[in-house]
Amino acid sequence: MGEGIKLPVLNGLGRTNRIDNWLKQPIAMALGLTAAMLYTAWRLFLYPESISYGLDGSTVMSPIFSPNVLEWNLFGLNEWNHPTWVNAAVLVLWIPFGFRGTCYYMRRVYYRTFFASPTACWVDEPEINKKLGYKGEKRLFLVNNLHRYFLYAAMIILAIKWWDVTHTLHFTDGYGMSIGTLVMGVEAFLLTMYVTSCHALRHLAGGALDRWTTGISKIRGKLFGRISILNRSHGFWFWTSLTFVFLGDLWVLAVCEGYLSDMALFVI
Repeated sequence: MGEGIKLPVLNGLGRTNRIDNWLKQPIAMALGLTAAMLYTAWRLFLYPESISYGLDGSTVMSPIFSPNVLEWNLFGLNEWNHPTWVNAAVLVLWIPFGFRGTCYYMRRVYYRTFFASPTACWVDEPEINKKLGYKGEKRLFLVNNLHRYFLYAAMIILAIKWWDVTHTLHFTDGYGMSIGTLVMGVEAFLLTMYVTSCHALRHLAGGALDRWTTGISKIRGKLFGRISILNRSHGFWFWTSLTFVFLGDLWVLAVCEGYLSDMALFVI
């Protein structure tokens, strides 16, 4: 075999011959993830109130606290004398966080933004990274191998989120739609697109097969192709679905606190 071509990367963290504004994307992603984590911590532990509101018999739930398992009769959760710091989000949010945190796209984001490994294409990384080298998914990062299992759990949460959307359609005088319905519906749709464009789901559909020629394998091959199309925009669905979780929560919080008012768009 011939020798590989060594790219002319300048030595030193952040040094490069690139003339574009390559630092813009890592900074934006780092700020976005940091803001998401800080807001989530504030909402879960410092201000866990105002998680839902009612409108003429319908119920609109914050995306962060959905599903509200503490209201379920299942396993006696609604009668559980839990500590004051435990809320619905604390019990459930580890699933979407685990799914997002082990996501292949997410790994790329936090490897670049928080570990500078690498900071960007054709941009040098810290000397410590060079000394350590690539160790694969080991030690703390071993949890990334659980991504497919987080996918299964996330699909259950996704189904329940759509069920929560139906709760916004039931009014005292019939069935209808409110602004809260649109908020929860858009959040559920974006999350659906994020989940269905997942690399692990793509592999599960047909990526594990050697050929797609007959019977079920042919159907799985077609499904693999459809998911592959969605997979091209996986990063877009990651950020839009994540952003709308917090926009939806802010909407519910604003209505609960009286800063905004919801209204029924129609009732039949």
